[in-house]
Amino acid sequence: MGIYEAIVEYGSIQNMDFNQFLVRAVISIGIIVLGIFLGKIITFGLKKLSQKLDLGKKIRGSFIDLFLVVIRWSIYIAFLSIALNQLGIAGLTTFFANILMTIPALTGALILILIGFSIAHYLRDVIKNSEINRQGLISEIVFYFILYIFGIYAIKTALISLNEITTNWIIVVLTAIMFAALAFVITKKELRKIK
Repeated sequence: MGIYEAIVEYGSIQNMDFNQFLVRAVISIGIIVLGIFLGKIITFGLKKLSQKLDLGKKIRGSFIDLFLVVIRWSIYIAFLSIALNQLGIAGLTTFFANILMTIPALTGALILILIGFSIAHYLRDVIKNSEINRQGLISEIVFYFILYIFGIYAIKTALISLNEITTNWIIVVLTAIMFAALAFVITKKELRKIK
């Protein structure tokens, strides 16, 4: 049995002849090459933009590199998914679509965490510089609350492939752990200030 025959038998493309399959395969390869090219161009442009904005002074270079790698691979995976759809092999497309759905979800979760941390850090500094009583405690509570909210949305985004009940249980368990740890840290800081 040849490769084409195996694909026809297991891939649900019985209504396509060899020439149509070959044309689709060439188009799929072109889509993958285009995705690799666009991924490299976009990450190169984002790297130049981060250098122009001097993000290296505000954010570690390794974090910027990690973010660029995630963006590049998300583009690669999106174009790979489009190429697999172009082939018309239903079983293969469904299998890879289920696997590839998690990568953009993780990218979205990473972006949410980054945005949440930026907002939390900014608000903590604003509250610390205000002239209200106990601004240190209030700024820490606001900081962790914003991180919690964005963390919940990031978890829901990252675990999009799981059912909602499982995701909610994971969030409940992580919330309990986080609040216990947060209460311990804040209490310890306050007791140090009293002594």
